[in-house]
Amino acid sequence: MGKMALLVVMSLSLVVGIITYTINKSKNTLVENVTGFQKYTSARNIAHTGVNMMLSKMDANDTSVTNYLQPNMQAMKIFNISSGICTVYARLASVDTSKRDTVDLIARSRFMDTTRYMKIRLRRQPVPFPTVGEAVGLRIPDANFTMSGTPSIDGRNHTIGGALTAQPDTSNKPGVGVLNPADTTQVLLYGSKIDGTKDVVVDSNMSNPISYVEEYINAADVSYTTGTYGSNMTWGSVSEPWIVSVEGDVKFSGNIEGWGILIVHGDITLTGTFTFHGLVVAYKEMQIDVTFAKGTPDVIGGLLMAGPAGSTFDMRGSSAISYSKDAIELAKYINKLQWYKVVYWYE
Repeated sequence: MGKMALLVVMSLSLVVGIITYTINKSKNTLVENVTGFQKYTSARNIAHTGVNMMLSKMDANDTSVTNYLQPNMQAMKIFNISSGICTVYARLASVDTSKRDTVDLIARSRFMDTTRYMKIRLRRQPVPFPTVGEAVGLRIPDANFTMSGTPSIDGRNHTIGGALTAQPDTSNKPGVGVLNPADTTQVLLYGSKIDGTKDVVVDSNMSNPISYVEEYINAADVSYTTGTYGSNMTWGSVSEPWIVSVEGDVKFSGNIEGWGILIVHGDITLTGTFTFHGLVVAYKEMQIDVTFAKGTPDVIGGLLMAGPAGSTFDMRGSSAISYSKDAIELAKYINKLQWYKVVYWYE
């Protein structure tokens, strides 16, 4: 009887042990699963937060990021988040200098022993930007158009530095655009100084500066008022183009070079060795005069002029306006004027 009782006790102890082991194992497995899921979720949340922090820097035009959104360059930021770490890279999706509209973000987060990767492709699009259909766009009825000396207007495509691209080039534009057929007669008097797919075309859909200049003026990197400005000045660079705004009639002379957008609400006179790579916009509610005077003032990109009937466009000396697709793209994709749309989010 004693042996039987002992056997029963041992059997019960074994069963209890097995049950206890099974329960403990289930608990351990549950803890491991919960812990693993918690680490996975934390790593994922850290990656999301890192991406959002990088997007915030881009939206705020943090130059430590946006200045590196150039071909063959990339920005990198390391964020310490909730006891984890996230490294985010931002770069253009293409090394082609003419394709600046797509940005890739690559994020790598780590929490404890768990790593998470994300890749996001963004399409960036500028705030309203004028269509540049010609090297020179004259949004002026009955424009007073003159050229004297050896100036030139060239609608053929040029590099951002001003060199003529390999021809023929599908990016070539007409030399001059006007609003009305009657305005072509005055321009054609100077056809020997104009080049492009055509010397002059009628472009009735030419952009009106009033519809977009306010945002550019508000975002200007440097602003001027009525006056004469000269000596040595540099506005931005290829990697960091500027928006330059002028309120009033202005004359720029001397050695000046700039990249980006130049907006003048008034008359503008250019002399000396002035060179601007990008878009020049001159507009005025009253009669406006745009003058390329003595010296070698150059615009590489495009120029748009808007004003009432009888306004004057005058080029003299050895001045030049050369269309450049790359210079216009540089102006179009100034970082502070962009908004971003997610194309895909892969993780």
